[in-house]
Amino acid sequence: MTYTPDEAKKTIRRQHGLVTRTQALEAGLSSRQIATRLKNGQWIQVHAGVYRSADHAASSEQSLLAACLGAGPGSAASHMSAAWLLGLWDRAPSRPEISVRYPLHPRVAGVTIIRSRFFDLSRTISRSGIRTTDGLTVLSDLAGKVAISKLTSILDRAIATRLVSVAAIDAHLMRVRAPGRSGLSQLHDLIVTRGLSGGPPPSVLEAESLRLFGRWRVPVIGREVVMGADGRYRIDFLVAEGFAVEVDGYAYHWSPEAKSRDESRRNQLRIGGLFILVYTWRDIHYDAERVALEILSALRSHMDGQEAHK
Repeated sequence: MTYTPDEAKKTIRRQHGLVTRTQALEAGLSSRQIATRLKNGQWIQVHAGVYRSADHAASSEQSLLAACLGAGPGSAASHMSAAWLLGLWDRAPSRPEISVRYPLHPRVAGVTIIRSRFFDLSRTISRSGIRTTDGLTVLSDLAGKVAISKLTSILDRAIATRLVSVAAIDAHLMRVRAPGRSGLSQLHDLIVTRGLSGGPPPSVLEAESLRLFGRWRVPVIGREVVMGADGRYRIDFLVAEGFAVEVDGYAYHWSPEAKSRDESRRNQLRIGGLFILVYTWRDIHYDAERVALEILSALRSHMDGQEAHK
């Protein structure tokens, strides 16, 4: 077995079994020694100047890193490859997807290379030893280019894992809007229609809820009602004795901590006998008829139950 310098071995281990020709030369190997390793099958050429050690099995991470190494230092995993690498999608694309800054024009067989004037190498991070675009860039890159259902799933996972925040998305969209990036409006519309952004402050949300209740003749016998044995809890609307409706705005209730506090408070009220229906700003704004019909139906059942217990 031919000898491989320790520095080259470290590089191979660190890079998912890969080493570039430049790295091998810098580690002390000669061009002839590299050729010998390729000839005897110790190394396998993946792309021009990029080699895989035969001791390392192929993997999706390896294929993606090999694509970046083959494209050069100005490249990074992007689009669906970046979404997968960041844990926002469960499968790597069949062809690695990487970005470079226009006018760079590398050619790497079997790799989708996106040449973009908007690609910003300073907004890349490292995952599994691979340079990749960050979560905000992934969302803006995919907007308008993938099915809305896929973009929705990626957006939800990015927020749920706290890779991005809604405030950061809003700021990013303001920063990167430019002619030729029409897909960004799709991302903006998505976070608004899902109630993640653009929601009103509590006073406006309360007013919109009251207008809905008025249109559908949902009774309201109390607003901002203090409840609980020690007066610790406050509910948005009391529509009958023992029946409450709560309306949550995303900006004030999105975090896991806020949700936990809300549910703990509501559980205590439920234990005390209060029936509670909970809706989001998106429900009130975009699905008002369903909300009203649910409340009225539940209210009839609640009142029937109260009559039966008299």
